Amino acid sequence: MTRSVLYLTQSAAVAMLLLYGCSTMSRTEKQLARVDFLESPDIPSTGVMPPLRPTAAGLEFAKDVLVINYDVEIGKEPLKKAIRKYGASIIYDYRIGNSVVVRIPDPAKQEEAVLYFEKVKGVLQVSRERK
Repeated sequence: MTRSVLYLTQSAAVAMLLLYGCSTMSRTEKQLARVDFLESPDIPSTGVMPPLRPTAAGLEFAKDVLVINYDVEIGKEPLKKAIRKYGASIIYDYRIGNSVVVRIPDPAKQEEAVLYFEKVKGVLQVSRERK
């Protein structure tokens, strides 16, 4: 009697595992199955283009902050010297992205600061920080 009960229990466990544990649905199908209706804004229907991301036209720039990308091979020492000479201060140093965020002393002269830092040896790009 115990052998048949053991066999029946094991068979039930294997059946449960096959029924609930294994699925032929892909990850995307499982995610779609959780959506209540197909008109969800984050899942476009067939043939409809997804909404475009907002353009930079409506973004506001910080008046006294610049992001400066520099060449790794040349290093950031010439840039640091130029920052001190200009009177700016380093807000943040991105070591992974090879960028430095700088606060300039006079926000009214932002374009002048961009042109100044673009001429520094090793600087690849100077851009204004977006709010």
